[in-house]
Amino acid sequence: MNNQGFHLSVTAISKAKNHSVVAKSAYNSGSKLISKLTGVVHDYTSKTKDSTLQLKDSRGETYTKVIEPNLVHTALITPAIAGNLVVTREGFWNAIEQVETRKNAQFGTEIDVMFPEGIGAEQRIELVETYSQTLSDRYNVLVDVAIHRPHSHVQHKQDGQVAELTTNNFHAHILLSSREILADGEHGYGLSKRKNWSQWSTTERLSKGLNGRGDELKYIRTLWAELANERLPENKAITEKSYREQGINRLPKMKLGKSLYKDVLKGNRSLINEYNETIDEINAYIEQSGLVIDYNDSGRIDLEYNVQTVNGKPVHYKKRKPFARIDLSQIRLVSPAAEPELELEPSPCDIDADNAKAVARLLALSDDIEQQKKMARSALLSTINKLDEELAHQAKQTITILKNTENLPGYGQEVGQDYQAAQEKMRALARQVHTQDESHALDAALGLVEQFRENNTLQTSRSVNHLQDQLEQIDSRVRDNKKVLDTLVPLNNKVMTEYKALKVTQKPFITQLAALETDFKALDWIDIEKTELQRHWREAFEDLQAIDVTNNMETYHKFAAFADLDVDQIKSLEQEREALSALKAIEINAEAENRLTALVSEVQVFKTVNDNDIKQLKQQITTSEKTYQRLSPFYEQRRELLDKSEAVIAQDDELHDEITSTKTTQLNADRLTEWRTRTMALHQQLIKAHEQAEREKKAKRERAEEEKRRQAQLEKERQQAALEQARITETAQYRDRFDDLLVQVNARVDAMDFKAIETAATVIAAAEKLAAEAFILETLTQTDSLTSLQKNLRDTEAKRMAIDVAQSTQTLRQALDKMPDDPRKIETLNELNARFEQVPEIRSGAQNLTQTLVVQVLEIENTLHAQARRYSSPRPF
Repeated sequence: MNNQGFHLSVTAISKAKNHSVVAKSAYNSGSKLISKLTGVVHDYTSKTKDSTLQLKDSRGETYTKVIEPNLVHTALITPAIAGNLVVTREGFWNAIEQVETRKNAQFGTEIDVMFPEGIGAEQRIELVETYSQTLSDRYNVLVDVAIHRPHSHVQHKQDGQVAELTTNNFHAHILLSSREILADGEHGYGLSKRKNWSQWSTTERLSKGLNGRGDELKYIRTLWAELANERLPENKAITEKSYREQGINRLPKMKLGKSLYKDVLKGNRSLINEYNETIDEINAYIEQSGLVIDYNDSGRIDLEYNVQTVNGKPVHYKKRKPFARIDLSQIRLVSPAAEPELELEPSPCDIDADNAKAVARLLALSDDIEQQKKMARSALLSTINKLDEELAHQAKQTITILKNTENLPGYGQEVGQDYQAAQEKMRALARQVHTQDESHALDAALGLVEQFRENNTLQTSRSVNHLQDQLEQIDSRVRDNKKVLDTLVPLNNKVMTEYKALKVTQKPFITQLAALETDFKALDWIDIEKTELQRHWREAFEDLQAIDVTNNMETYHKFAAFADLDVDQIKSLEQEREALSALKAIEINAEAENRLTALVSEVQVFKTVNDNDIKQLKQQITTSEKTYQRLSPFYEQRRELLDKSEAVIAQDDELHDEITSTKTTQLNADRLTEWRTRTMALHQQLIKAHEQAEREKKAKRERAEEEKRRQAQLEKERQQAALEQARITETAQYRDRFDDLLVQVNARVDAMDFKAIETAATVIAAAEKLAAEAFILETLTQTDSLTSLQKNLRDTEAKRMAIDVAQSTQTLRQALDKMPDDPRKIETLNELNARFEQVPEIRSGAQNLTQTLVVQVLEIENTLHAQARRYSSPRPF
């Protein structure tokens, strides 16, 4: 098998890198998509159209060639478990951008694959869709697939010829969503609340029986090779394995990259071009001389295992490291019959005598001084890259350990352990690790090698030896760092292991205490319920008293006792719980466990006893309420009968005595009906005598009430007139004060002279408006000498002004965002910042406006500095 035709790269589409997944999908699919988040239109429909190249042959004759559209095929693939879903690119990827709100959110993952030679047009579609469907079903995500033809370029040659340069790299872009896509009967489909499992941490994956990140990447690469090989003849099979894994005796080259490839089209060269040419020459020398590469443990390493603790048990999984750059000063070229020299844990940057001889033999391949210089530069570049990787790794280790060191006081307080001595020792060791100055020195060395390539007259033996001395000094520092880290890393691991072990000991105890929290909340509810039942029982007993059913206080006190709560016992239980909660991990022992068990038992007994009391009291209240509901209507009817017709009933002593002396428990509907009938008979005898008197009384009452209503209406009208006049006066006074405030604020803003800033008029206008609104808002919030009405006007004005400040802040930021990131913008931001320091604080999220402007200045400066050092990217995102 050969590695010809295998290429697969995995890239995160990240908000932190200013990526847009809508733009990415539009580019891949040759579509016109609109981002709802930014309003930007991403139009790549030109990729679906023919393009024309104007070429010129060696005779100088011009001719035209039509190139087929770059886009070959697109598809949206959903997991089989979700069924047939109707999904649009624009709707789906906009939904992803809207749901991923974190500033460093990942919208999805893009896999770029190259189709190997021997795969036909139909097979490409079938292969990539099978591959994408497998990943879609594995992660339950939507997969946006697009197949592209090779990109065509023109190359201008020295003889004036303009030729087409098209590589044979049919390739596909496979875009996987960050969230799972779920069937939704109401809306068609929805997105999961969390990321799909391919983006989980390795620890969480292992805890659920899934692959680690490295193993999953291995699966993605292997799957492509296996599916492709099913469609390829045996002599064209591909593999994801490196030369070293396959046992091929060749050195790999550095990736050229699209930006550097365009430089090649323009006839420009780079240090990486030169390095790759040197590797080609070394590989030819290896083949001609029949030598074998001894990597000295460099290259790709697949033998190292990582250990994660999952559910209290250690889990081993293979740590997959990426392809490492080959250090020409590290490799050995030996005869197959010779035994390679081995070292125990060799330093990645040591240069021994055998390696020096190997490099010397490589340099002696040619008598051409230029060739020797080129190979020397390649060796230097290889050494610089190796040192850079080691320094980056050491810096990462040191940062992690320093973070743990700073957290040690908190960890110690959390588990009750004193880590002060370990913290001081770790800090002292960490200060002995130096990486920053060495990284800067490596950058300078890389720049010097690039200068050697551009002007080889600068590359003298003295300059090369001086540079090698510098690299050896850096190598020495790296080895010193490693010695320190060999002590520091185990110390850090020991402390963190001890802390985690104490946390493991503490966890079940804390878990049981947390479970006990629910029982204590139940005690609180018992207190509340008993208090409420005590009130209900009192009301129920009083209701029975009110209708003369009972007046037995012994019964009342008997059931009232069921509502009593032993507050002292609750306090004692709570104090014991607080005491147990205050225990640190190091203090948790058998005695503490027994105390906790006893507390749980006491709480349960207390709950049981009080639950029984509550049950009995509820039964008595229910019985009393039912008795009251049954007898209260009859009692009320008797009272109503007496209230309405007492004078009539008094005319019959026998009827009066019978009604008033009958017990409430003896009342019933028939008896009340009889009493009403007898009362009505008596009442008829008195009606005629009282009718006229009642009519006169009624008329008198109505006249009195009418006069009272008239006087009340007049008083109300007088009060309303007075209030309206006061409101008009207070409002006018407030408006006069506010108008004076506007004049003062405008004068103050004019004095700040925003117009002196040499920038866009929209920025000046937005800044002046925001400053004025901030002064007004500050004055409004500090004004207290107002009437109640004026305070309401002031509060309304302040709320509106706060909204205006937020909108004006956004307007100013949008105006600044439209400015190009250049020194002029930095000057504008600095001048704005100087003026806004005179303005009351304006908050923008977690920062105030001046802090935000300072951050923007730093970001632009960093961006300008970074742009000066990297190649331009052809992608729009």
